[in-house]
Amino acid sequence: MSLDMPSSPFSLTVQMAADRIRTRNDQLCAFVTTCLDEAATETGTAADGGALQGVPFSLKDAWDTAGIVTTGGSYRFRDRVPEGSAPIYDVVRDAGAVLLGKTNLSDLSVSPEASSHVGGATRNPHDLTRTAGGSSGGAAAAVADGMTAFDWGSDIGGSIRVPSAFCGVHGMRLSSETWPMSGYFPAPPGPMKWMNGQGPITKTLAQMRLLLEVAAPHMRVGDGRNVSIDGAWIYAPKHGRWPGFADDVRPWLQRCFNEVRDDHGLPRPHEARNLAIAVWASHFDELLESDPMSLGEGVGAVLGALVFGGRRDKRLHPRTAEVMVAVMAGRYTLFRDRDKALAEAHAYRQQVSEAWQQGYVVVAPVCAYPAPRIGTTNRNPHLLDCAFAGNVADSTALTIPCGRFDDGLPRGIQLMGPPGSEFALIDLAEHMLAEWRAQSMTGR
Repeated sequence: MSLDMPSSPFSLTVQMAADRIRTRNDQLCAFVTTCLDEAATETGTAADGGALQGVPFSLKDAWDTAGIVTTGGSYRFRDRVPEGSAPIYDVVRDAGAVLLGKTNLSDLSVSPEASSHVGGATRNPHDLTRTAGGSSGGAAAAVADGMTAFDWGSDIGGSIRVPSAFCGVHGMRLSSETWPMSGYFPAPPGPMKWMNGQGPITKTLAQMRLLLEVAAPHMRVGDGRNVSIDGAWIYAPKHGRWPGFADDVRPWLQRCFNEVRDDHGLPRPHEARNLAIAVWASHFDELLESDPMSLGEGVGAVLGALVFGGRRDKRLHPRTAEVMVAVMAGRYTLFRDRDKALAEAHAYRQQVSEAWQQGYVVVAPVCAYPAPRIGTTNRNPHLLDCAFAGNVADSTALTIPCGRFDDGLPRGIQLMGPPGSEFALIDLAEHMLAEWRAQSMTGR
């Protein structure tokens, strides 16, 4: 008697993904580099093997891949070929996954819009005039459009969760405490590494679960935590295009949790954003040191990007230059005290940790605004209010697609749990989505 092997949650083939890339990438600009011929050859000669055998995947072009160009989104590093690979690349390759190429991101992973002089401006599959978000925008757009089965992003300011929400897919930021990062270019300064997380972008939760099961034994520090989640804290923003968020999600959450509260006493999401900006700005000097350009060259590159829009000077993309100007201004005005910035950020992290210890998951929008039009992302100071909260808390944070804004674009909520809670959050999200489907069918 033979035993039936469990079927894979991935149905996309290398050929299907490659055909989609050839058809759509000129429109979406999701990929910076492709290796489609190599992928086809590898698929034809591969033997049966691991849990991801034959699954086509892509990687954000900030993860080092030995022998394959890795630019970090920067035109200055367009010819950079690393000698070694990031752990995620080796892990999924050993499990049988087939690389299709590297996906577009913002210049140096700085801007919340995946626009660079390397890959152009990634467009949202739901509306080509809108951004796919950033910095992992190419990754989310490729997954949403069927160009790849999964990607692996990074998230220091919503860079996995926001693109996932904008494109209507699932994304998870893994806590840096339990999933430390290596093989990432360019690496953030040491004092800021705790804010930077990594994680998967997939179409389904089943796909995400399998991918994490493959990666965890090799990349996670320590065992997965036995997390008990009995209640939800609604973390509603003050600003945005989802003013009824709390009222929308409360009945749904009450079906899934023993207790639902919004009297948590946490600083508002926009205040958490200010804490993150304070850490960035007060460590501006360290940010400069992580780049080979001198201060004078950097100022010249910023001015060149802003004055000429990148037409003459491609050392920095204009969207990244805009962020750098804001960070630099903060460094020399409001946020000069780095010790104070770190202390206040860690105090916020402790407050959220106490909520987790009481058995609560924090539920918030990923972004309270729909995807902006390309080139306008930096104009909204509140765009990342809810996303930054997850970074300051160094949370494990899962994006779930949740309906649409009034203009028809996708929106998403995030479940923020403690370090090591990735599988507990997936279990919870599956339960919530089942309740949502049941509620939709009954009309109650």
